[in-house]
Amino acid sequence: MKKILCIATLFLFGCNNEYELTMERGIQYYEWDMIEESILEFKNVTHALGADSDKLDYSKIKLLSRAHHNLSVAYAKKEWYVEAAQEAKKAFSLYPSDDNKKVLELIQKKIISNNNSTTNQPNP
Repeated sequence: MKKILCIATLFLFGCNNEYELTMERGIQYYEWDMIEESILEFKNVTHALGADSDKLDYSKIKLLSRAHHNLSVAYAKKEWYVEAAQEAKKAFSLYPSDDNKKVLELIQKKIISNNNSTTNQPNP
């Protein structure tokens, strides 16, 4: 019941347009630990806005960057670090903010750490 109320509230009051609504749904799914569903919502935004990325105004570029940022975080939660790094790079290239840079650096460190731990394991 709580989930239905949150989604209904988002529909009625929360967002200015369909892309923002989709982002809010993705964020809510992420908070509910429904990571696959959140990924689908964030990907919907990236596909819809990414097709016309050269024609977007500032607010939509920022929203597209946020969608890539959120995708990178969701992928990292699933431990899909290569995909997470790709999305973090896209987010930073669209909107070079401190948050986007920090996430990109953290994911890159995780990839390096994972590579080091797998190369240091003894062979059976």
